[in-house]
Amino acid sequence: MKKFISKLFLGSVIHTETVEAPFDTVIDSLKKAVESNGFAIQAIHDLEETYKKNKLKVGDDFRYKIVQICNASKSHNALTNLSFDMGIMMPKSIIIARENNKTTLRFMKLKPYMVSLMFPDIDIVPTSKKVTGIMHKIVEDTIKSV
Repeated sequence: MKKFISKLFLGSVIHTETVEAPFDTVIDSLKKAVESNGFAIQAIHDLEETYKKNKLKVGDDFRYKIVQICNASKSHNALTNLSFDMGIMMPKSIIIARENNKTTLRFMKLKPYMVSLMFPDIDIVPTSKKVTGIMHKIVEDTIKSV
């Protein structure tokens, strides 16, 4: 029941794409797609490395990186002209992972009305639509070039 209600109100919050390309090829392609879409990579969190450093066991095929991206002028505008609370939505993350011998890309795609409910005092819907569109384009551009 909980799953049904979640799908009814939220839809699919996680956008996932699967490609046959090698993990490192996808990472390189993502870096180029991020830059060509006016964003910059702020950080890459390598969970495989983190887990190994903490002596946590991972499978031979385990690869998982969280790539955090930002467009400085867009985030500056959101924080200075809309609300400091917008920072909870920043930076945007794209996950690259290996599962079942395939590489996946994921990002959170909140529907604009969901974001507007989070920030009822701001007309955030146009910005939310634009950002979600850019995230889709970055992932599409990544897949096209691998």
